[in-house]
Amino acid sequence: MELIDALEPTRRGPYSGGFGGISFTGDMDVALALRTIVFPTEMRFDTMFSYQDAGKRREWVAYLQAGAGIVADSDPDDEHRECQNKAAGPARAIDLAEQTFVNK
Repeated sequence: MELIDALEPTRRGPYSGGFGGISFTGDMDVALALRTIVFPTEMRFDTMFSYQDAGKRREWVAYLQAGAGIVADSDPDDEHRECQNKAAGPARAIDLAEQTFVNK
């Protein structure tokens, strides 16, 4: 993790971490967060209106992360394209949410 922290320009946050839980019966279910969207909840008064309260403004920012597994024979262009393809679905979901709830 020290090497990743030294080489990557931004912190990963929940991206590539494990999420899950253990039931009361001892069963465990865990998944890796290989595509993540983080929405900060800080209120701002310089951008668009909140759909819940037209008197308040909220900055709608989304941080989207997706990655690829790099190995010795990886092609950088292929890996970049894979990251773009993985991020396309969540990015489209953000666009649809904005069209539905914000841009009315």
